[in-house]
Amino acid sequence: MPPLLRATIPRYIAIFVITVAILCVLLIFHQGQSLSSETDRVTIEPRSLAIIMPTNNNTDIEFYKNMWVADYLYTVCDYPGLDCSMSCNQPSTWATLYKKTRCFTKEIKKRFRSTEFFIKMDDDTFVDREYIEKLVDLYAGSKKPVYISDFILNLDYRNRALNGSYYGNGKFYMFNRPLLDCIDPNIWFWGDRNEDAVFGAMVHNGCGPDVEKIKEDNSKIWHKRYTSKNKHINLSAISNY
Repeated sequence: MPPLLRATIPRYIAIFVITVAILCVLLIFHQGQSLSSETDRVTIEPRSLAIIMPTNNNTDIEFYKNMWVADYLYTVCDYPGLDCSMSCNQPSTWATLYKKTRCFTKEIKKRFRSTEFFIKMDDDTFVDREYIEKLVDLYAGSKKPVYISDFILNLDYRNRALNGSYYGNGKFYMFNRPLLDCIDPNIWFWGDRNEDAVFGAMVHNGCGPDVEKIKEDNSKIWHKRYTSKNKHINLSAISNY
């Protein structure tokens, strides 16, 4: 073997060994990163979250029972029946939905004493799971009342209890245990009012100015329509009222 070739071979072997070692280190690092991202994901225990969904005869509860929300879903019906978690024992119309809101608020205050987070979601709405997991992780253990939605200022000069309060868009709002503890479901007001405005007023009167209002990420919430890539789903094919 020529002396020059004999001198070059060990150098190439060394380069090869170093290259393989670097590739192994990069592979291990990548696997570690993947494992870390999996283990860092928040797991919401069923007892930590309750998703409250007012329903009627047109609600496709089977759809939601096959989605991620199923483990946390509690339905609010007019009367006791199949798939009803709680019932208000009175008929509801679009004009009187505030009575249903007052009803389920009283019910969850009484029944869900160890649950930390609550979501009120309409039956024509869907929400991203990872978004909720991040919210739960971010506000877990908060001592302040937390109210997450897309807020509207209520100027109701005929009702002192409602006037000047903020309420969340009814398709979705999320709140925590401290807010449920201070909310006042027994406020008085005159006339029929929007159910979400009534919930906001119950928060306003019961919890005062210390409520932490968080604007929702609307890109993670689908109302009436779900559209993504090859999916286009009508979430409100039949009008409720």
